[in-house]
Amino acid sequence: MLEAAHTPPIPKVQRASGSARPVIMLVLDGVRPDILKSAIEDGAAPTLGAISDGGEAAWDAVSVFPSITPAATAAIATGEPPAGSGIVGHSWHDRDAGRTFVYGAMRETVLSSGPLKVFDNNVWRMNRDHLSAPTLFERLDERGVDGACVHFPIRRGPHEHPVRLRSVRGVSRTGDYLGGSVGGPREYYMGDLFHTRRTEANGRDGSGGMLHSAGINDEHAAEVGAMLLREEVAPFNLVYFFKGDSVTHHKGLGAQRRWIEQADRYVARIFEAAGGTERVLSEYAVLALSDHGHNPLIDDARRSRYVNLDAALPEALPISSRSRLHREDDVLTLPNGRAAFLYLGEKVSREAVAGSLAPSRGVDLAAWQEGGSVRVLRGGRELSFRPAAAADAGTVDEAGRSWHLDGDPGALDLSVSRTGISYGEYPEALERLWGGVGSSRTGDVVLSATPGHTFGEISGGFHKASDHGSLHASDSHIFALASGIPVPRRITDVAPILLSHFAGARRLGF
Repeated sequence: MLEAAHTPPIPKVQRASGSARPVIMLVLDGVRPDILKSAIEDGAAPTLGAISDGGEAAWDAVSVFPSITPAATAAIATGEPPAGSGIVGHSWHDRDAGRTFVYGAMRETVLSSGPLKVFDNNVWRMNRDHLSAPTLFERLDERGVDGACVHFPIRRGPHEHPVRLRSVRGVSRTGDYLGGSVGGPREYYMGDLFHTRRTEANGRDGSGGMLHSAGINDEHAAEVGAMLLREEVAPFNLVYFFKGDSVTHHKGLGAQRRWIEQADRYVARIFEAAGGTERVLSEYAVLALSDHGHNPLIDDARRSRYVNLDAALPEALPISSRSRLHREDDVLTLPNGRAAFLYLGEKVSREAVAGSLAPSRGVDLAAWQEGGSVRVLRGGRELSFRPAAAADAGTVDEAGRSWHLDGDPGALDLSVSRTGISYGEYPEALERLWGGVGSSRTGDVVLSATPGHTFGEISGGFHKASDHGSLHASDSHIFALASGIPVPRRITDVAPILLSHFAGARRLGF
């Protein structure tokens, strides 16, 4: 049985003061903007609706590519796309180490990859070893702004937090996996595993214990979030709810709509702990957003939603094992939901592999780097693009970025006119592809799935109702609700907006 260690009392922390309001940020994993908007309009999510009523709402904000939780939450925490943060998906291959890292997803993926390895990768290695950009918590701490984090995957910071579960501490002392502590913000909470302050939510008497995933659940997050505001623990507070993504994978968008009602009650509980919604919106800056969307999968016995990439590759190409590239002509495929990474041996042509897979059932597009540009194949169309060196040297898109285009803009459903580039089914496709394909960790060729299809996971398993990860709008559009702070239009805007909000703050008592 998992048992939590005693937590010594901690003095009240200090807050940044000056003109900056304290911030409460709520991240609702995988919630589609249309589903939340409908719930608000129906009166089923009044607390979340109050945030937009008192501020701004963006119903077409944009995630990164791949639009998958590790990459997206890293973008929120760092302001960087996957190529900049180093966190690219649920699984990726390290050529130098000859090792594939899996952060976890479906149960069969965890079991086939080794639960202890996956746990180590997710909780320790991802933040400590793989994250290559500074986090909000690190940058705010440098400015004297204390942070508090509940369950958010990307939480690296300068403060050490010891493991509280004796069983996990025992494993860390006797093997090569896990560790005795993690680095995080001033206050960090992850169920019964890490907690700066022990709360009523911990253990079997609360929302923790083995029967409740050791407290790593949304009920626990709401309880701790309420404590953070009730006790005025820190000026920057981040609370993460992940059940909305999980239920959508298994039961579809209808289940997500029902979960939103529960999520709204969680948010109301947090706000009530600080004096109610009206007081929170007048005294705090509030930001609520999702990290990616969802695409319903084909529900038809005559057509498969799952795309087996190994079977789709030409027979002449040797398929590597899941662990490493063994030969110069090997191909290693790593599915990441509705995106996939292909790692090629030195003798294998990127163009040839992309060309063979792009027409396959369930493959929407293939992209790869070549000669300082990104090339894209989709539906028999091809486009090559790269950023322009100066604004007057290329064609400007809706976000004000300038690009050199060569080929058919229809490959990415772009409209190009004298006024610039506008996007269709693939929001901000140029910037998002550049920020995803531009990392060696995403492999040599990156695939995006056709709506209704998924590449599944490294174990060969796949979700049955809904999935995400692709470049398509259904996976890529997110919601953002903001009060007392500018609303972000893309998740890479979140960190810069918050750093600007706290600019010039100084440390004083809360």
